[in-house]
Amino acid sequence: MNDRSLVREVIRISWPMIISELSDSLYSIADTYFVSKLGTAALAGVAVGSYLSWLFFVTIVPFTMGLLVYVAQSYGAKEILKARKAIGETIVYSLLVALAVSQIVYHNSAFFISLIAGPNPGVVEKGVAYFSIRILGLPLLATAFLMDSSLRGIGATKYSMIAIMSSAGLNVVLDPILIFGLFGAPALGVKGAALATVLSIGYIIPLEFFFLKITGISPKLSFKEKYVTKIVKLGTPTAVERAIHSIGGNAYIAFIARCGEIALAAHQIGIRIESFIYMPGFAFMVAASSLVGQRIGSGNVGEAKKIGWETAKVAIAVMTLLGLIAVLASYYIVKPFSPSEEVAGLAAIYLILAGLSEPGLALAMTLSGGIRGGGNTTVPMIINALGLYMFRVIPAAILTTFLGVIGAWTAMFIDVYLRGIIFTIVFRKFFTKLARKIV
Repeated sequence: MNDRSLVREVIRISWPMIISELSDSLYSIADTYFVSKLGTAALAGVAVGSYLSWLFFVTIVPFTMGLLVYVAQSYGAKEILKARKAIGETIVYSLLVALAVSQIVYHNSAFFISLIAGPNPGVVEKGVAYFSIRILGLPLLATAFLMDSSLRGIGATKYSMIAIMSSAGLNVVLDPILIFGLFGAPALGVKGAALATVLSIGYIIPLEFFFLKITGISPKLSFKEKYVTKIVKLGTPTAVERAIHSIGGNAYIAFIARCGEIALAAHQIGIRIESFIYMPGFAFMVAASSLVGQRIGSGNVGEAKKIGWETAKVAIAVMTLLGLIAVLASYYIVKPFSPSEEVAGLAAIYLILAGLSEPGLALAMTLSGGIRGGGNTTVPMIINALGLYMFRVIPAAILTTFLGVIGAWTAMFIDVYLRGIIFTIVFRKFFTKLARKIV
């Protein structure tokens, strides 16, 4: 295939996922907008609860990431029955893990939130209210994510787009009803924001099952081959990477929390708006994993490397454009979400730094996805883990002492560019040696 054909294939599989990821951003941006009407403490509490939620959501990543790569390579090798059995078996085991984790963490919610929020009683109270409901929804999230990963693994991204768009729309409708108590519903505040998200995720499950059925990869229950062992082994390095990243992210947000309630609220607004820029990065990362995985499954290593690099180039173009728009319109974008002028000013600074960092982030996300799709999940784990702590967490601890919250955001800016450069060197020089067929 020539370069133009590869680019067209990248765009074909990516654009539905970009819309999906942008729709997914509506979950958090809707929560941020409506919760901002409850005050700075509520906004800061949701920020802490969101970061902590993703830390424990890492427990399902060995299943979701491993299944995506396995299904992609099975599809490329035309082993459809293996893919179906792997999906069915993985859903069952992931549900058992998710149920156990959700119950244990729920009963210790206050302890975990207090570790991150520090001596901010109002933030702790709101954070616990939000987080305790989100963590109970972990089994639903696990099932939905596994089904969606399977669809993306075979390139059926339009179906994934439909499911996520409609789910995000439902969340936008439920948010004001449950937060403010419209149409006779009780006013639940931040609990309503969390419940709206959980219900919207639950809605996806029957819809995704229908899509799996019409694409020919509906789950098939079989526990003889132990596909889950291979899948978890494949996905564990990514899970470890995400766990290390989430722990580092929570340490990072703890430094920001020590800068005060206003700084934490500004960070929440900034990062939720930025999600409209970096969430397409996840689409390109998954596209790279899927497209590269299919090539490796069919035994074409050269084309796998080539399409991984073409995906990265498209990602840089899209994310750079979105980043520049965010920089130029930063203050006007954050203003509607800000409970005060001081919060708005800080959030605008965050968005400027984040917008300018997008080219580096595009490289880091997409090329790491390409290496994972090639069957090597260990190398991205090592690079991302070391980069996060060496380039972001430790510098943030130092810079916040002198620059406050802007020091933490400066560390973020440095981190994404350095990791982007490292992934570029590794992918261009060592991909052929790192790639391996697993099916």
